[in-house]
Amino acid sequence: MPAPSAEDRILGVARSGTPRPLYLVTGEPVLAEAAARRIASALAEGSASRIDSHRRPSDLAAVVGDLRTYSLFGGGKVSLVIDSAVLSDRRAAAYLIDQAAEALPVDARAELQGPARVAAGRLLQVCRLFGVEPGAAPARATLDALPAWVFEGAAHSGGSQRAGSSGGPRGRGKRRGKSAVEELRSGLAELLEAACRDGLRGWAETDASELAAIAQEGLPPGHALVLCEAVVADDHPLVELLRDQGALLQLAHVDADRSGKWQGLEDLRTELERETGCAISDRALAELARRTLRRRSERGASGTDLDSTARFAGEYRKLVSLVEAGRIELELVEQVIEDRGEEDVWALLDAIGAGRSAEALGRLRRHVEGSEDPMAARLAFFGQLAQLCRQLTAVGGMMQVAGVAPGERNYNRFKERQAAKLQGGIEGGDFRPLGGLHPYRLHRAYLAASRLGAPLLARLPARVLETELRLKGESDDPDAALTDLVAWLASS
Repeated sequence: MPAPSAEDRILGVARSGTPRPLYLVTGEPVLAEAAARRIASALAEGSASRIDSHRRPSDLAAVVGDLRTYSLFGGGKVSLVIDSAVLSDRRAAAYLIDQAAEALPVDARAELQGPARVAAGRLLQVCRLFGVEPGAAPARATLDALPAWVFEGAAHSGGSQRAGSSGGPRGRGKRRGKSAVEELRSGLAELLEAACRDGLRGWAETDASELAAIAQEGLPPGHALVLCEAVVADDHPLVELLRDQGALLQLAHVDADRSGKWQGLEDLRTELERETGCAISDRALAELARRTLRRRSERGASGTDLDSTARFAGEYRKLVSLVEAGRIELELVEQVIEDRGEEDVWALLDAIGAGRSAEALGRLRRHVEGSEDPMAARLAFFGQLAQLCRQLTAVGGMMQVAGVAPGERNYNRFKERQAAKLQGGIEGGDFRPLGGLHPYRLHRAYLAASRLGAPLLARLPARVLETELRLKGESDDPDAALTDLVAWLASS
């Protein structure tokens, strides 16, 4: 008999009549929220309590206070709090700013209500995370004291990390440019002024201390608090306390391994099959993931863009509504789901280098059309393609200088006999144009240069410059400019 899972153990204790007063669930939001609701239901079932849900509450103290005072009127209550971000750290700052930005613009003359009040709490929390005291200086000066990266967007900020063990903001589209950041700062300054005027505050150590007191001292009988968070600081003392108490449930994250295969997808599949009662075939699952999931784009980050995980779940539920009988099959996914998944840029570049023109053009179209900002995606890819073209030109020149024969397809023989010649310096100087290129990438560029030949490589710099000019204003159809270059390289 298999050992019970961490969730099963928590559910067993929750129904036992002697549950913990505070539970924390972290992980992929689709998984974490479903598990948190099951725990809340088990707690309510065991004590005949009611369940109250709070998503992004503007005041956690009010939720805790309500939980304490409700006991004075009899009965019990389980409060489920989703995405409070109370246990986040500095790495989550860009994520919190993105949330605050959703409520802009605000009427700073009126008392903050609803989404604006929630946004103010997020902004105040960011200030406190960096030790900046709101109200101690003019609002704009307070914001200027924060790191620049927190305003650029969680999908691109260098300070953001993954949820659970290393933070975890959600990606929200394209990076903000200078003008967008300035506009955001101005809007947030008005929000901050209004928040200080209304006496609001972001989550502070007092909130975490209050939660720690609940974890250690308990709540009135029949009362409990369940936190469901996408973003936690794994080394936070309260997180460690809940782990020691067996009240922390850390679920899987969906992530891509080095081969590009999605890890954690089976957990997502199991949860959605349990929720909907409808299974999905392996081929349909793989295609649905290919069409919806995207990696997080910030440098050094792992995992998926959480918006794309939510899209995966939403599309799965849509497919369930269209299944007449049986399970979701590949044909239904291909017919119904728009392809907005992530294209592997390295595979696209390899297809260009190998001369697979149909594949290269198909991947290029998918890469651009599936992006949040086609223009930004087009320019970013052109930068990578231009770098490849520079390498191809350098490889072609070094092949002539070093007398390296073209066409060696065996990587080990190439690495042993020819790589060093190509990476060596030009006679009479220390210039080594290919000195820092990894041998594997060098081999791929060498094969591409061998296929293209010296006459075409000699024309390549001019062709790249022409494409750059067309992309940056000399053409009414920038898509055609990039497509022309890719087709020329891949079919020559």
